[in-house]
Amino acid sequence: MNELERAKVEYLEASIGITSKKRIVIPKLLHWHMRDFADDIESLLEWTYSQIPRTGSLKRSIMECLGRDAKVPLDKMVEIQPYEAEFRYLLPF
Repeated sequence: MNELERAKVEYLEASIGITSKKRIVIPKLLHWHMRDFADDIESLLEWTYSQIPRTGSLKRSIMECLGRDAKVPLDKMVEIQPYEAEFRYLLPF
């Protein structure tokens, strides 16, 4: 269970990002399986945010994006990254 939890966190940290325009980038694979974790984009962002460790800079960046302009709909703040079937290892340096 610990290995699975660690793999989930590593995947989220490696695949979710913030663009220069302060949009949250979510991988297509997570978007495809969104209904396993959430009902809509807003609850998917909440779930994702809750899964990322408190000490990470990604968590701060997501909070900055979500808190910058409440008038912009969340679906306009999210960018879905195209799916890539290429496999890659994530190795610590």
